[in-house]
Amino acid sequence: MSGQPMMMGACCPSSDSSTTQLCLSEGHTVGIMGLNIVFERLLVLGRKPDQVTDKELVSMVRMQRNYIVPNPQVEANYAAALRREYASFCANKSK
Repeated sequence: MSGQPMMMGACCPSSDSSTTQLCLSEGHTVGIMGLNIVFERLLVLGRKPDQVTDKELVSMVRMQRNYIVPNPQVEANYAAALRREYASFCANKSK
């Protein structure tokens, strides 16, 4: 035994405030770490949801220690879900 506690259940527990649950277009939910950091950076840069590229969204999320399968279809699904979440984030910030 390594002395490390055994991990049970999901790798990204929903009780972790640094993890956001993201619903992908195919109906799966994944935990994304540091999503608020990514969205705050985009907001500071003055970027609107329709101005951010798919590649930029996926790249910024990967920089927060998130693994996204390097597959164009998977990346497109993540980017679409991230854009929806960012649009919601921006709408809530403007209230």
